[in-house]
Amino acid sequence: MTLISLLLVLALERATSKTTYWRSDFYFDRYLAWLQRRDILAAGVSLQTLLAVVLVPAILIWLVLYQLDAMFMTFLVNTAVLMVCVGCPRLRESYRGYLQAASRGDTEAAVLYAEQLGYPCESQNSFGQCLVWINYRHYAAVAIWFVLLGAAGALLYVLTVSMGHYLHQQKHPLSDSWQKVVTLIDWIPARVHTLGLLVVGHFSRALTVWLDYLGSTEVTARKLVTEVAKAAEYVEPEGIECTQEPCTMVRLVKRNMMALLVLVALLTLSGVIN
Repeated sequence: MTLISLLLVLALERATSKTTYWRSDFYFDRYLAWLQRRDILAAGVSLQTLLAVVLVPAILIWLVLYQLDAMFMTFLVNTAVLMVCVGCPRLRESYRGYLQAASRGDTEAAVLYAEQLGYPCESQNSFGQCLVWINYRHYAAVAIWFVLLGAAGALLYVLTVSMGHYLHQQKHPLSDSWQKVVTLIDWIPARVHTLGLLVVGHFSRALTVWLDYLGSTEVTARKLVTEVAKAAEYVEPEGIECTQEPCTMVRLVKRNMMALLVLVALLTLSGVIN
């Protein structure tokens, strides 16, 4: 069922345009408003309380699915939650706009769309590396946590990352501490994702980078993912109006997602996951 949910959601997400009710930020904003009305996110909030804020919804959905004990209903709930958690329609539209602007030679528009996609950034990533990071954050990491823990895992990851963005924007006193939580929850998916990049990209060149960061608890997920991607599929960055480097990187992560689906299929056939 995990494989079917992944295939169905990824196909629908690619073929359709999500309405508001199928977007994670819609529900996070309302959850955030509910927390703010109760002063749970005040400046004096403890890290333990913030952890509870993201853990409780995930635990609740896990308990609901456990109590249901009905395969079809579990499949429907898992698929619906995954559909909400996966992807970012706003960024997808920006990427389409960038490609269209670049194809007609509209450099000014291409630059504006690239800025919406987070380029340039403090990490000094190329535009292609920015796209690799977006794919990891909104697709690969969510999918990996879904494979590990089902709907609860996908929801936990999205809530943790969304809370990190909120705390950073608000310059909350716990913003830096929360980034350590985000780094922790990224530890497994970042290494699984980059292992896939080795397999579908230039293995020998990227392996050294991957091994250097493998056991590190300090390196950020962004640095790991973007550096391994650069080594696995290096393309000389050119002007922002050029689509070669970003499109090459996008093809790399698409191959990696296919590799993940193949792995999930093999694990399903062997009975490791259902």
